[in-house]
Amino acid sequence: VNWSISHKDLEAQISNYAGVRHSSMRYYRADKNVTCRNCHRPGHLSKNCPTPKKVPPCCLCAGRDHLQHSCPARFCLNCCLPGHYFRECLERAYWNKHCNRCDMKGHYADACPEIWRQYHLTTKPGPIQAAGSPSERAVSVYCYNCSRQGHLGYECSEKRMQGNMFPTSPFVYYYDDECDIRRRANRLKRKVADLQEAGLLPEQPETPL
Repeated sequence: VNWSISHKDLEAQISNYAGVRHSSMRYYRADKNVTCRNCHRPGHLSKNCPTPKKVPPCCLCAGRDHLQHSCPARFCLNCCLPGHYFRECLERAYWNKHCNRCDMKGHYADACPEIWRQYHLTTKPGPIQAAGSPSERAVSVYCYNCSRQGHLGYECSEKRMQGNMFPTSPFVYYYDDECDIRRRANRLKRKVADLQEAGLLPEQPETPL
């Protein structure tokens, strides 16, 4: 590892120690080798830049014509769909949701993690490959929430490390057939139509095939 000081820092006389107070280090003259992060020109720092400050980029899409609160790519933390915020969501709050598929709280069946977990044995197109029999639980299991032995994190009765998150079961209790997949797709289409009708989801342009 090369711990040598950069020659650019030496030329600019930059110090990381607050106790060092030299008049030559307080201001950046034009002959010092520093570059402004606002206009990318040498000789001064961005806080002293005469050029108007750049608009900060949106943290969601990196666009510079808006910020997060007005971003067209904003999404809801309740239903995870774009176009609206939690306070505008038509669904009930996630802490009042109950999944009829895995019997856990925090989501509905159409957003259950089991939907993608059920593909753990499927390696080619066609019907989902289901497990033959439920796997036996290992004796030496540990909880990720309380670190104790004998139970898994989703079964833990101790206070959660993240109070605003609900645990999910790591097991698959049901495997979808083609009819289940088709019915879920139709439900999601109706949900999208309802959100668009309420103005909470922007119209998506059709992608040409």
